[in-house]
Amino acid sequence: MSDVFCAPLDDLAVLELKGGQPDKLLQGQITADLRLLTPDQALPGLLCSLKGRVISSFEILYFAEDHLALVLPADNLDAVTQHLKKYEPFFRTHIEETTQNYELLGLSGKETPALLASLMGAWPKTDYHQFISEAGAVLHLPGPLARGLVLLNRQAADYQGIADKLKQLTQPAPPECWKLLDIQVGRAQVDASLADQYLPQMLNFQALGAVSFKKGCYIGQEIVARAQFRGQVKKRLYRAHLVTSEQPEEAKVYDAEGKAQGEIIQTAPDRRGELEALVVINQKAIDTGGPFFADANQSQKMTLLNLPYNPQDRVALHGAEA
Repeated sequence: MSDVFCAPLDDLAVLELKGGQPDKLLQGQITADLRLLTPDQALPGLLCSLKGRVISSFEILYFAEDHLALVLPADNLDAVTQHLKKYEPFFRTHIEETTQNYELLGLSGKETPALLASLMGAWPKTDYHQFISEAGAVLHLPGPLARGLVLLNRQAADYQGIADKLKQLTQPAPPECWKLLDIQVGRAQVDASLADQYLPQMLNFQALGAVSFKKGCYIGQEIVARAQFRGQVKKRLYRAHLVTSEQPEEAKVYDAEGKAQGEIIQTAPDRRGELEALVVINQKAIDTGGPFFADANQSQKMTLLNLPYNPQDRVALHGAEA
């Protein structure tokens, strides 16, 4: 039996920017530095509000010099599209949702590189590297095992053949399995339920290469930079485990005194059916060492787990300072 798991990613959407100067359009709007985007290098990025709060997270793919794509939470599609379309005329760029042109899949497992190389043409070996072909796009994402975000092009001549082989050669998995992998690598997906609530640093995006502090101005840049350089980030993202299969009613994090110290922002069941979670907690409460709970009555104890990075780091994808 294949050890590659394949999950449908129907909660994601694709927004393409074609023609003109899509890189320059995005450069003045989002946190990522588009000068780092290449035919091999994709980027994580964010759209922030004027107050520096994250409106949406996304991945940025490079199809051609004048053809880029954002892969983002579907329920944020309208907000991101409406914002970017205001700048269409200035950069002669056409912005259009093209989700219907792709089958979006998440693959993970030891044999993922070999499988995707055989079906899609290549496997990008480094985190956030991409491979584009007539068959679609493959984006290598961080994970404990090889993990690929696949945009399978429905208009490709061999689309059905590739889709059939993927089904035959992988084990089907629910979307929650993909969400669990995101949680395990400490990578939040900012959808509509989280929009305009957190600074990028509160979700550790500066440690994931999604925020450039050298690129210049973008929406919310002044506040994001001030928080970074003046030490004004009072909350951080952490991983947690709860010995329960039931979603906490209040989605809050409580201390030993029953005081709310943060929020549970995303959860997914692990192999035992218990919950792993991403939580945002006040740094002062973290410094006390806990304990923490998912309810004010302290019946659901929360154990903090290690992140695969330092939440206070500031890095670019190649490991240097952003």
